[in-house]
Amino acid sequence: MALWQPLWEQFREHGRPWLRREKRLLWELALMLLVALVIGVYFLEHFSARLAAEQRVQLEALARQTGLRAAESLAGGDLIGLNVIARETRDLKPVAGARFLDTAGEPVSGSLPELTPVTVEVPVALPDGELAGALQLAARPDPAPRQRLETGYVLVVLGILILRLAGEVIYRRLFRVAPPPAAPAPTEAAPVTRVVGEDPDADADPAAAPGPATELRLSVVNFDHFEQRYTRAALSALLDDYHRLLDEVAGLYGGRVVARLGDRARIRFSGEPLSQRAFSALCAGLLFLRVARLQAPRRKASQAPALEFKALVSEQFADEDSWALCLAGVPGRLNVPETELTRAELDVKALYQSERALVVQAGERQVRLQPVEQLAHRYQTLLRTQAERVMGAGESSGGDSLSPNK
Repeated sequence: MALWQPLWEQFREHGRPWLRREKRLLWELALMLLVALVIGVYFLEHFSARLAAEQRVQLEALARQTGLRAAESLAGGDLIGLNVIARETRDLKPVAGARFLDTAGEPVSGSLPELTPVTVEVPVALPDGELAGALQLAARPDPAPRQRLETGYVLVVLGILILRLAGEVIYRRLFRVAPPPAAPAPTEAAPVTRVVGEDPDADADPAAAPGPATELRLSVVNFDHFEQRYTRAALSALLDDYHRLLDEVAGLYGGRVVARLGDRARIRFSGEPLSQRAFSALCAGLLFLRVARLQAPRRKASQAPALEFKALVSEQFADEDSWALCLAGVPGRLNVPETELTRAELDVKALYQSERALVVQAGERQVRLQPVEQLAHRYQTLLRTQAERVMGAGESSGGDSLSPNK
């Protein structure tokens, strides 16, 4: 039992999300295989019947020729001659056994195997037409033609299934996976602080060192409503608590706040490999949404409005497109483009339901956004602990963080 427990845990973490994600394709392949099996059985049985009919015709012709040769020996009771004829007939390739019968139907010479696919019996008559007895011939089993047909059919079916899989891979690469952007990523060590309403790219350094990065985008739900009701100073004070939480969460996972909340929030995670930085962005987004929900009762107790957020983790879209995808999400949820879940190996670390994916427009193409429900169990437990620590009064962001290797 102890040996099977780790295997079951690995299947729950890696296998079940993959099965849910590829359920449609697996059902299609299973249906194709079932149809191929039904068609194959039908044609193989039809082929076997035709082969048996051809063997029967061949044996009947051979039996008539042998009967003419053995008529006088059978009528005269020449057992030696009948044994010689029976032995020579059995030596022929299509014949498994030969047996002569007298006019009463009793065996005179020769024998037949117990199990034979085809057996024929023809009367043996003298030249004057008098009946001398009968001859029985049994066909020799020849599985080679059916085996060749079965092998060829199996190869054809496998070829069709492989072509279907190859077509699916090509379709996903052509229409669903976009190349990563080549835009340079700023590398300032300190978080960038801005006044709400300023241009987020006003102080961006285009000469910053380029490198791959995954970004976490956060939008405030109904932020336009707050902008109309609050002055700039009041709005900045309204976001102060959430700025502190975001700084702690970002620092916990090595992220850099490029744009603040209310200013098209953008937190950048750099480094290699892709799976590690994408997982850090995913954990940071889920942790921030959790602490924002935990902050709500405190805000209401102090008669301050509690804010809700939408989140997006991605690396393959420009600023405008990724922000539009973030706004298209559901309040309190973190979305990841479906193609990036597998490319960044997040599908084995996060729990989600593929049927709940949102189809939204990004530029000139449609994108499937997958809402991530939560992390796998071993990560989710630590995430709850981190949320409690971040919400602790005055605690720093130091300490353990989630890692793909833990």
